Amino acid sequence: MTDINEVYKDLGTTLEISSLHQSSIDLIGTFSTQDVKTARLIFKLTKDGSDMPLSALDAHIYLTSPTLKSESKALIDKDTSTVSYVLTDEEIKHYGPVQAELYLRYTNGQTLSVHKFHFTIDQALIDQDMEIIEHVYNASIEELMHEYRDKFDNLEVELNRQLEEVKTELDQTQSLAGTTRQEVESYKALLEANLALKKTGDIATGTINNTAESAFTVSYGYLRHYIGAQAAGTIVRMYIGYTGHWGSYVDIVVGETSIVSNGDFFMNPIMPSTTYATGIAPLDVNRSKSVINGVEKAASNTTNIKSGLELGRIGEKAFIKGNAEFDGMLTLDVGKTYPAVYYDANNVGEAQSWARGIGARAGDRISEMGISGVGKTVNSMYMGFGASPWLKANGLFIDNRSKIMSLFGVDIETVLGSQAKVDAYKRSLNVVTVPLTLKNGFTAQNNSTVGYLAIPLGNRYLVWLKGWVTAATGVLATMPATFLPDESYQTAFVGAQQSSSAANQSNLYLNPTNGNVEVVAIGSTTAAVSLTSIIYITKEVAV
Repeated sequence: MTDINEVYKDLGTTLEISSLHQSSIDLIGTFSTQDVKTARLIFKLTKDGSDMPLSALDAHIYLTSPTLKSESKALIDKDTSTVSYVLTDEEIKHYGPVQAELYLRYTNGQTLSVHKFHFTIDQALIDQDMEIIEHVYNASIEELMHEYRDKFDNLEVELNRQLEEVKTELDQTQSLAGTTRQEVESYKALLEANLALKKTGDIATGTINNTAESAFTVSYGYLRHYIGAQAAGTIVRMYIGYTGHWGSYVDIVVGETSIVSNGDFFMNPIMPSTTYATGIAPLDVNRSKSVINGVEKAASNTTNIKSGLELGRIGEKAFIKGNAEFDGMLTLDVGKTYPAVYYDANNVGEAQSWARGIGARAGDRISEMGISGVGKTVNSMYMGFGASPWLKANGLFIDNRSKIMSLFGVDIETVLGSQAKVDAYKRSLNVVTVPLTLKNGFTAQNNSTVGYLAIPLGNRYLVWLKGWVTAATGVLATMPATFLPDESYQTAFVGAQQSSSAANQSNLYLNPTNGNVEVVAIGSTTAAVSLTSIIYITKEVAV
């Protein structure tokens, strides 16, 4: 709402945002160089016949004439979809035809050219050089002198008196100045005695004690100028500016990766996806200007102070912040109580994944040793290679959760783990005799237990029968299906008989299909038959 005491001379029109109407609009009006703070441009914006929404954006008006180039932010009235701008005291001085254009710059990086327009600034008569050709007022000097002669005489006396007083005061001031000079010299000597530092160019020879929380910073001027996304190969010329004049410039080719410098300032590389040109400039630079394909865009307050390195404290806790290059040896004295490097996990989010370490980089990580975790929990320690050295497959990895260590993705056997496996294997060899059920009239002899031992050998078993049976022929028992013999090994066996005659032997057979244990032939019908000669390897079994 306009203040009741404010008055404006308005020029404007309704602007339809469309690609069909881009020729410059004549606002059919003229401002005067004496329209100071009253020359206002005002536009109503529409799109497709409706009011244009003006949220999440800034409006900028660019003005150009033979003597003027200026870009400034305009006011936005979202309720009425209007944009207004009052010409500055400097802009209204540039009389003559003015070409202009309105831009909308959205917070998401988009930029929209609304419309070009033009108008005229007329030079007011009072601003023109005029020769004085007549006197406006005439008065008789003699009449004035006669009328005021007595007053002049009195004034002369009074002035002489005041001059004497001033002379006396000057004498006193000179005396005081001498005393003050002596005091200043005394203060200077006192400052030097107390080792006080000058503001610039001085050298400290003693202890510097700063009690401020941000005690020391190494800072620079960070330049950030909006240019919008530009195609690869585009030349962006960047100027730096000071109060009253423009300074030097550099040319940056979009897509090239080198820093560009001219000694006064430098600019970082600009990629096609980059919307801001950034670099480092002197702190007294208060504006910048880009020139792209002949189009100039100036902006103010684009250089701000930025800390590269900061030394300070937060309460009792000291800190060093910044990306700094350390050239030299860092020594941690083991004779001290806390000679270590720590990663502070007090401020990490509970669900935040992190990996922190010490290593080598060439842009990205190439090697690192460190720790990783989630929140305040450390899950692993690692010594790895590549851009993701904390991954199990990329080096030495110690998992705190599983208590397993691996090398390039392969678990490493520990002494305890190996011993446990050996012990388990040894226990597996301590098998018990499994009794066999005798059939067809066969009975155990010599108080023996007729059965077998099954000793695991990988995915097979070594089976060994034991015991004595009746001296007879036929099927005496059947082996379980798990322990059937592998035909490629052995199914026929020679068995001993309990006899003093070497000729008394038996022939034994183990059927690889049904597992029947059979006495095929015997040398004596009275001597018991031994089964201990039946020893074989089974078929492969599921482990």
